Amino acid sequence: MQPKTISQGKPGEKFVTDPKTITEEEQTQFCHITANTLPIFLTDEDAQSKGWERRLVPGVMTMSCSIGLMEQAGFLDDIIAFMAVEKLRYLAPVYIGDTLHVEVEFMDKKPTKDSRRSIIFYKFQTFNQDGHPVLEAQNT
Repeated sequence: MQPKTISQGKPGEKFVTDPKTITEEEQTQFCHITANTLPIFLTDEDAQSKGWERRLVPGVMTMSCSIGLMEQAGFLDDIIAFMAVEKLRYLAPVYIGDTLHVEVEFMDKKPTKDSRRSIIFYKFQTFNQDGHPVLEAQNT
């Protein structure tokens, strides 16, 4: 049984989020809102001229969607601060129309001076619809 929230987890426990498909509208809005306007994010032709299959989803959007999927699953409901992302690696391209899900593993929990709170360490991988990992990181 999966824990309700990350802070209720124990080292070694794992959970998987529901999937999310990246739409063209979401990708376009993300690029414009965040000023990620490199040509490889805007047209298939520009992406292909750089050797990519087609227009790419920015890596930071993949990261944002990964965190969002964990939030939607309720696993981050009792988190009061996002402290760090470590060992972030983009493993494969993400394209418009790809469907992502996240697999999370609890690593450790360290108490703070305030005994009601802990620092939670977890790692996660984001996978596409073919089961290929596209991103991995460790969070605190």
